[in-house]
Amino acid sequence: MTTRRALLSWAGGAAGLAVLGGCRLRGREAGSPAAPASPGDVLFVTTSSGLAVVDAATGERILPAPAALATAEWHLVTGTEPTAAGLRLVTRDPRTGQAVSEGPLRDRLEARVISPDGRFVALTRPAGGTPAAPYRPVGRERTTVVVAESGRERHRLDLPGNIEPEAFSPDGAVLYVLDYLPPARPDRYRVRAIELATGQFRPLLTRQKTPVPAGAEEEMRGDGRQAVYDATRKMLFTLYTHQPDHEHTRDLLAGGARADAPQVHAFVHTLQLDSGMAYCIDLPAPFGHAAPTAHTIVAQPDGARLYVVDVGSGSLAHIDSDQLTMAGVSRFSGADTAGEAFAVTTMDGRLVVAAGTLITSLSLGHQSTVAEREWTLSAPARGLALGDHGRLYIGQPDEVLACDLATARELARTPVADLVALRHVMPATR
Repeated sequence: MTTRRALLSWAGGAAGLAVLGGCRLRGREAGSPAAPASPGDVLFVTTSSGLAVVDAATGERILPAPAALATAEWHLVTGTEPTAAGLRLVTRDPRTGQAVSEGPLRDRLEARVISPDGRFVALTRPAGGTPAAPYRPVGRERTTVVVAESGRERHRLDLPGNIEPEAFSPDGAVLYVLDYLPPARPDRYRVRAIELATGQFRPLLTRQKTPVPAGAEEEMRGDGRQAVYDATRKMLFTLYTHQPDHEHTRDLLAGGARADAPQVHAFVHTLQLDSGMAYCIDLPAPFGHAAPTAHTIVAQPDGARLYVVDVGSGSLAHIDSDQLTMAGVSRFSGADTAGEAFAVTTMDGRLVVAAGTLITSLSLGHQSTVAEREWTLSAPARGLALGDHGRLYIGQPDEVLACDLATARELARTPVADLVALRHVMPATR
């Protein structure tokens, strides 16, 4: 889950296009002075080598080696690092780079899932996926899954099928996995649960809290996965779109995301991690018709609402996180339909969307949106994150740009060579 911290204030009114430092704001420049950038904010960025942690004030990388994963609330990072004898699994404090746990690995494994508290890590052998689709493994008939606790191997499972770890239960006793079917040539998947003490699969629960019969798990297809973890509700919300690579809407496959819903091309899979309840929230057309990168999912700061953004059509789905129902769909204008979508929510009920070179601030109603501000950038956004005191951090080629939200004034630039995406900002004061 991405924590939203800033309370944002946007001035009203509209005028010409003002050029302010590295950002441009469409609308009247607010009269409040720009807030100074806080030195030492911690930037989490993806590079081609993995997850890096960067000091925003100095540009120095804090970790001695790239990580693979961060905990849901970004307080720990983990990954495998080479040693003279092979590999070790190391979990580190991202503020200091210091190891909090570590241990040797017997095989060449990759970290796939870390528990919210950072205690447990699930690893497998390289799956053969690509950076754009890391969870689409090549065919295999059996899978080795290793679960480490505080850096040391605790469980080694030799499982039939093509298995990818998905999430841990809050107590670390259950590992949820994606079981790809058919194993040798996967084109669909189902969610399953493994009791780590026994290594046996256990049934998921329906929304009515009844066990799903063995072999009757819902089978799904989907690409472009992105997840939001809700620590309060112990829920994992994962966005899927069913979109073949390089296909136009007219060329979509006849089958939909699931066999029982051929008209559905996007959905949010919900998994309650403490009980094992699983449920799909279908998204109506046109969600799923645009490219997977045109979609993103984000939660309100309190988690009560989820929003799925489709910049390809300018559509916004409002989802009730407690009822697991669609609360409505609204439209917005101003999105760069050619760009990758990123979004953050604010404490005062706004949604900030970045796509391509355009950033749009939306005021959120119950089932409506009002576009209040538009910014333009010199290069397409590579991620979006909120800091304290009204700072918006924007990923750019080889750097992260910090702007004041009220004025669009540039506050700072942090060089980050080989930046693929900005993932998160941890304020220095937290």
